[in-house]
Amino acid sequence: MANVLVTGGVGFIGSHVAEACLEAGDSVWVVDNLASGLVEDIPQGVVFREGDVADAAFMRRVVEEARPAVIHHLAAQSSVTHSLAEPLLDARANVLGTLSVLEAARLLETPPRVVYAATGGACYGDPEEEIVDEGRPLAPASHYGMSKVAGERYLIFYGEHFGMNVVSLRLANVYGPRQRPSLDAGVISIFAEKLARGEPLTLYGHGRAGRDYVYVKDVVEAFLAAAGGGVDGGAYNIGTGVVTEVETLLGIICRLMGKSPLSVERAPLRAGEVFRIGLDARAFEQKTGWRHSYSLEEGIAAFLESLGV
Repeated sequence: MANVLVTGGVGFIGSHVAEACLEAGDSVWVVDNLASGLVEDIPQGVVFREGDVADAAFMRRVVEEARPAVIHHLAAQSSVTHSLAEPLLDARANVLGTLSVLEAARLLETPPRVVYAATGGACYGDPEEEIVDEGRPLAPASHYGMSKVAGERYLIFYGEHFGMNVVSLRLANVYGPRQRPSLDAGVISIFAEKLARGEPLTLYGHGRAGRDYVYVKDVVEAFLAAAGGGVDGGAYNIGTGVVTEVETLLGIICRLMGKSPLSVERAPLRAGEVFRIGLDARAFEQKTGWRHSYSLEEGIAAFLESLGV
């Protein structure tokens, strides 16, 4: 049993990570400001502390109290469109928040291993090749992408200069239970809700925009693998290596739900959005043995089942 701290542990991915750590027998602490998480999603059995990760004094108190062996840092502002509208708030959450977590961890007598939720879908920009590995130059096209890259650079800096045990996971487009349609990053949950309500749909990128969709349980397994060792100090893609166009994605959801959209509008990409990208995760696979286990159709079916559809 180990003490584990999960920031953003009431959010979509973080709540699943916290639950998995509990199931593994760990003593789990959760930090969340409940800006997007719901009280009912606080995992049963965790020690919960409500607060803002960008509040350095708060984070220092929590880390000193929990004395974790591992910190899974998932607290973030995760919307591209919101980052463009509120860049200072985005930077506060994603840059200052990450620095606050790292400083609190560094000041412990035995600093914990820090596993950071980075972005693979927004850090590489619009690459010429469709599937990219970690050697692709970083070229974020939004405030969100830039703030997450900055957080990753701080993380790696702390590893190199303070000898901390750190790893960054560049996540593809994660989907699954608890991803709410009110958060604009979750296209699968958005489509499912609009189909269920009989509402019109919009396909950005005129339906041809492509993403790498990875199921949340596979992502959780990646966090657990990273916490367990085998990787240290670097950044690793976490995805399926498969790019699916948004129109194809809609077709899968329609078929599984047995519904057709009221209407479909095709529109240009929104500012800051990437057209097509997939992630080559072989480096992480080779070092840890992790590999995604859910196909897109299997993952969507599991997500719809969680909704009772």
